[in-house]
Amino acid sequence: MAPRSRVWLITGCSSGFGLQLAQTAAARGDRVLAASRNPDKAKDLANQPNITLVRLDHNEDLPKIKEAINDIIAVHGTIDIVVNNAAYVQTGTIEEASPEDTLGQFQANLLGPLNLYRAVLPHLRSKGHGTLVTIGSMAAWYPMNSCNLYNASKAALRWAALGLGDEVKGFGIQHCLVEPGFFRTGLLKPGANLAGTPPATRLPAYDEINKAADGNFKQFNGKQLGNPVKGAEIIYEVVTSTGVAEGKALPEFLPLGSDATAEISKVAQKTLDAVEEWRSVSALSDFPEGK
Repeated sequence: MAPRSRVWLITGCSSGFGLQLAQTAAARGDRVLAASRNPDKAKDLANQPNITLVRLDHNEDLPKIKEAINDIIAVHGTIDIVVNNAAYVQTGTIEEASPEDTLGQFQANLLGPLNLYRAVLPHLRSKGHGTLVTIGSMAAWYPMNSCNLYNASKAALRWAALGLGDEVKGFGIQHCLVEPGFFRTGLLKPGANLAGTPPATRLPAYDEINKAADGNFKQFNGKQLGNPVKGAEIIYEVVTSTGVAEGKALPEFLPLGSDATAEISKVAQKTLDAVEEWRSVSALSDFPEGK
């Protein structure tokens, strides 16, 4: 008897990694529940084999997310792999961004994904197995002028997701944090997943910072190093231990793209250098050994 195909639930399937990963998994014979808060925006997937569009808005209250997950399971039977992918970029300096902008960024990139896991974990625990995949960002590792709310939300997601992974592994549930570099998705496309502070709220004091950031985003868009099709294929193979990951266990953390490995390595080394430089001074705050 042929093995049962895996069932993927992927958020943010209207574009970017969500769209590419849905197509990749479906093409490999798995079943994909392509989730979006507005399934009409994912119409490119509507008629593709092995893909079913489902409505799921992780920004809704937890009871509504739980209801949506229960409805999905009732109709489709099970979920094996959950990919938390939906996100957007809030630009603007911290002083200029409103409290509402800040909460919206953390709701979409941190609080919503955690609520999705809260909603689906009872099902995975009852099965005794499952896989969680969190799509983070290399931006979690460093600050970036006029983009610090996004970077901070991804940094918070990094540690919450890694912590969650450790908490649930005893139930037979695996977790992998994927932190991509710059890929040619729609994430930086103006009006798509890029939300900037309105011109009316911008402060003249930050003109130079905002001008540089806006220029960088415009320059990066469409010229990113990463190929999202290849990136999605790597994610699929790492999660399923096939292809380039044949025989390998699911990693706790996967930097994706040569720019991600370069930037993360650079930040990690800078941190180690700072620790070493101040090691002796830091130790002066200790009680004497044995006291």
